[in-house]
Amino acid sequence: MKKIIFVCSFLFLTVIGYSQFVIFGAKAGLNLATVTGNAVVTPGITPSFHVGGLANFFLTDNFTVQPEIFYSGKGSKSSGQGTFKFGYINVPVLVQYKTVSGFYLETGPQIGFLLSAKLDKSDWKGNMKSTDYSWVGGLGYKSAMGIGAGARYDFGFFNVANAGIVRNKAIMISLFYTFGYNTEE
Repeated sequence: MKKIIFVCSFLFLTVIGYSQFVIFGAKAGLNLATVTGNAVVTPGITPSFHVGGLANFFLTDNFTVQPEIFYSGKGSKSSGQGTFKFGYINVPVLVQYKTVSGFYLETGPQIGFLLSAKLDKSDWKGNMKSTDYSWVGGLGYKSAMGIGAGARYDFGFFNVANAGIVRNKAIMISLFYTFGYNTEE
């Protein structure tokens, strides 16, 4: 774990040093979350939300690196077990390709730190691992004024349960606002 943090910190500082411009922003939106695996019977979609901040480090006119930190609600509704609700602090580091018209594609790794886990009203955190690793891919649009919208898929590929298999999945729909220097003006 220390090696992962060291490598991520090194890459982050390298990007900051190479980047010519940086802008910051805030984002919030809807999560449509579910899980896969054998520990949840007939998983269904459960709505939740995400809220947090982001930074854009401009590498070129078309490429940016966007680290984020945000709270994200995940989980699943199960017809036989109840409703699972998980709360994470997620930290993705995304590479974005932006077009002149404002549209962008993004992809990158994400680590999530478990804050809470509940099955209906009962505490479920003891049955969960403390971290979630996933891959994120998405697309969106950002106007020259810094207002934008995006959609992404959060594909958890590591088991987050201590017993059985549970992998988080979520479709995330976001609105965001960036402030500071904007190369699209």
